[in-house]
Amino acid sequence: MSGKKQRPARVEVASDQLKGELVEIKDRLSALETIASVSNRAEVEEYVRGCLTTGRAKQIMKECEEPRTKKELIAKFNLGSAQALDHHLNPLRRDDLLQQHFDDDTGISTFEWGNLFRRLPRKTIEKILG
Repeated sequence: MSGKKQRPARVEVASDQLKGELVEIKDRLSALETIASVSNRAEVEEYVRGCLTTGRAKQIMKECEEPRTKKELIAKFNLGSAQALDHHLNPLRRDDLLQQHFDDDTGISTFEWGNLFRRLPRKTIEKILG
């Protein structure tokens, strides 16, 4: 022995491999959320109704049925700034009714319904949003 410590072998992990594993984890989590939503539908509906107490929150939820950017939402609701929009978005995100997506290719961030809300029956969603 020469007295030098041997370095542990380096392991390289490709980003595609990590992305694949992340997608698999997200799919499993989504399946669990679906089961929970279906088996606890009445509780989920009550929770959602309790979160959507303002007209603006309901308007934003209606608009975000399809993915929308902050710029689109600011223009749609004639808000003066991103901070004004965040005032309305943050509670919806915190309550898991909206989720934010980042497109790696374009760098564009969008907001759309979270799985908790999306999994409610269509008629229930229509009643909640008015």
